[in-house]
Amino acid sequence: MGRSPLKVILFVAFVDLVGFGLIIPLQAVYADRLGVKGVTFGCLIGIYAAMQFIFNPILGRWSDRIGRRPVLLISVAGSVASHVLLGVADLAHSLPLLFLARTLDGITGANVATAQAYIADVTTSKNRAKGMGLFGAAFGLGFVVGPALGAALAAIGKNVSGPTAGTCWPAFGAAAFSLAAFCLVWRYLPEPKRDPATASSEDSRFFSVAKLRQAWQHPRLRELFGMVFFATFAFVLLEVSFIFLCTRTFGVTETGAGLLFAYTGVLMVIVQGGLIGRLVHRFGEARLLTFAPFLTAVGFLLISGVPLVDGRGVAWMLLIVGCIPMATGHGLTGPNLNALISRQADADGQGMTLGLSQGMGSLARAVGPPIGGLLYDLGPSWPYWAGAGLFMCIGVAAGRIRPAQEHAILRRAESAAAQEPG
Repeated sequence: MGRSPLKVILFVAFVDLVGFGLIIPLQAVYADRLGVKGVTFGCLIGIYAAMQFIFNPILGRWSDRIGRRPVLLISVAGSVASHVLLGVADLAHSLPLLFLARTLDGITGANVATAQAYIADVTTSKNRAKGMGLFGAAFGLGFVVGPALGAALAAIGKNVSGPTAGTCWPAFGAAAFSLAAFCLVWRYLPEPKRDPATASSEDSRFFSVAKLRQAWQHPRLRELFGMVFFATFAFVLLEVSFIFLCTRTFGVTETGAGLLFAYTGVLMVIVQGGLIGRLVHRFGEARLLTFAPFLTAVGFLLISGVPLVDGRGVAWMLLIVGCIPMATGHGLTGPNLNALISRQADADGQGMTLGLSQGMGSLARAVGPPIGGLLYDLGPSWPYWAGAGLFMCIGVAAGRIRPAQEHAILRRAESAAAQEPG
């Protein structure tokens, strides 16, 4: 299959994440207007991730059975509906509608594994990490454009519709971008070609507990799933506290917070879009996975100093400089984990296995926000200290399993490459 489908799925991922990123800086505004406390706000973020934890393996399995394209169409259409409902919830000042919107988006937005499985279908095992890196770069670029555009829409909306009604503009803007993603999938994204024997295997059930158990009991996959959980959990500690750290330390508005998110996204795009392919070619995925968590931990420790210093100039320097190793390390960790997991997965279970991986990440995103909020209440540096410690543990664990992991994966990759055309 040519490069065109890969370009389309990357562009769809970018457009979809622009829509998602539009509402990131505004969630706290919506919750604050409704008088929501920190723990409830953490639950609001967590319910989205909890639904993704449940439905990522299910949608991934469905994509193995009925095809990637139908599942992507259904999930993106659900994102359109959920973003519209989010805007209505803001206009109606309704906390139940706000929770319902995030729940629906979590259910239908669990399409990351399906998109990653699509990439696994259209790339060779040799180029798998590069494809996953480009996918991560599309996500990162979406986070660059999305929060900045969301802040701009909020500012325009406040001028046009007033300070109360204007904040719904990013939600409806997100719906428009998700609708654009739906149109792209409908018009330009073909169903990837897969092995007919794989596509018509005996187990035609939409969801197989046996296959899910088989993937979970695979020793190498279980180790990688654990890394996905703890890496995501550690990064969520930063995501939950970052906006409060910036607003309370520097007094920035939601526009400034959006720009800071965009800065982090730019750094990840540089790593995942331009560097990861060369680094994987030179060092290998497993070696990078051993190094990257320690680099992320360095960034966390630098950022943890922001609320501890007296001078605002020094605090800004720690924040700006700390984001560089943080984003670089995290940008290397995710794609290499996904590539290693994809290579360990059976040919007829790419969607479900990657869905299980994404589900572990979603579980971390479900339990992480309330814990991150509690840690921040203990002290604004606590989430970063805890996150740095977790990333160091991940690096140690990756270093211990690397030799056996690398040899097993290389054997599987060589076997898969021998069966791939061209």
